[in-house]
Amino acid sequence: MAGLQPLRSFVGQNLARLRSSPCLLVSSVPPPGPSTAASISPDRRQRLHAADAQVHAFVQRNIQLLTLEFNLRSVPCTISSAFPTLENVNEALSLANRAGIKAGGVVVGVGDGAAIDLAKAIADSLFDNVAPINDHNNNPNGSLVLAPCTLAGLWAATSNSPALMLDTKEEKLLPHFSPSWREAITSGAICRRGTVVTMDACPQLSMPLYSPFLPLKRGGASTHTMAHVAAAALTIILDMARSLDDAMNTGTTNNSVVELQQHLEEMKAVATMCSEVLQLASHEANNDNGGERGTDSTTSNHILAQNLLVGTIPRLSPLIEQSTLLAQAPLVSAGTLPQKLANALLPAYFPQCHLVTFLASILPGLCDALSSASSSREETSLVGDVANSIIKCDGSDNGNTINESSLSSWASRVTMEADIPSMSQLAYGTPDVNALVNSLDSYETITANLNGGVSHGSGQNDHWVLEDVLQRSLNR
Repeated sequence: MAGLQPLRSFVGQNLARLRSSPCLLVSSVPPPGPSTAASISPDRRQRLHAADAQVHAFVQRNIQLLTLEFNLRSVPCTISSAFPTLENVNEALSLANRAGIKAGGVVVGVGDGAAIDLAKAIADSLFDNVAPINDHNNNPNGSLVLAPCTLAGLWAATSNSPALMLDTKEEKLLPHFSPSWREAITSGAICRRGTVVTMDACPQLSMPLYSPFLPLKRGGASTHTMAHVAAAALTIILDMARSLDDAMNTGTTNNSVVELQQHLEEMKAVATMCSEVLQLASHEANNDNGGERGTDSTTSNHILAQNLLVGTIPRLSPLIEQSTLLAQAPLVSAGTLPQKLANALLPAYFPQCHLVTFLASILPGLCDALSSASSSREETSLVGDVANSIIKCDGSDNGNTINESSLSSWASRVTMEADIPSMSQLAYGTPDVNALVNSLDSYETITANLNGGVSHGSGQNDHWVLEDVLQRSLNR
């Protein structure tokens, strides 16, 4: 996967190839209107309108760039829902086939997460662009160009995982496994080839470092912030480290494990950046509350001063840029446990919650689970290495030994100080734990059937870890 260059630059450099055949242009359009439910406050409704207008302006600007300025032969396909469905994919595939888009063609996705996921699903089905990670001779017949303009879109675009489809009957987000995905799954390490992710300036990708959480029952929204992005990324990184530790403890040495071990330094670098962002958010929240939270102001002020000096107060770009390699890692293609929790529970139980905020809410529960399981780990572990990067950056190690227990304490403190909501705060009413566990079991059964019964990278212990993390996240 190449990426994070401006769309204009990529098209200009590849104009001859892009003009040689029609391209399917998948874009998002604003929904009919935001919900008028009593739970949506007037301020929230106004923000939704503004966000829709920004996405619409981005999409229209890029459609004009592709069709008028560069004169590409495009076949338009639009989506207005929050997530694509299998019906959307089938309709788009029929449209692409009628237009003759096949070998040598291009699928372009522009807009929010729904447009990006739909474009990924179409490209996976049209082109042979998914292969085992060690298949260096694979040359995909088609290309996938993604131009996201929202955080959810960017998260989906830089991920190596299958596109997500909303199953309206089951109320779950299910991975879309094309024939090439099913064939490659048996290798345990999968890579999507021929994908370019572009990143242009967009107001939707600007967000505050920190924002106080307003409970949903008061008409608030789970507004995502840089602190949420950092906590969500840490959740994914720690789960990747946990999976690798489990694989090595059981003697597993498949391609996926070997490949991901090569990303350890990137994992630690992103973890360090996430810790810094969370410290800054904690510092800002402490100032907003009159310094009552008792954060380590010396450390926070030092980090803040350093960032002010070099002009790099946390922005989304560096964090996403450094996370891109990890998002393409083979273990992510198998689906991390936090993402599986989101897929199983988000549509039915957390319908107004942003994916990134939901992933951020899992961080303390995951760290608790890692702490509880630490006695069964080797003395040296990848989780410990990542924890070391996090807490040393935080400056709160005080020369003590860093382990999963100290990581758990750190996660509880920093998420509270940065006003990252707990999972129970994000739900409407009091969630029924048994219902959530049953929904999780149902999700695992459905995805196994979609795979044709082939294991998609899950470890033997993953099911119990999923339930443990869920229970701990809900009880905070």
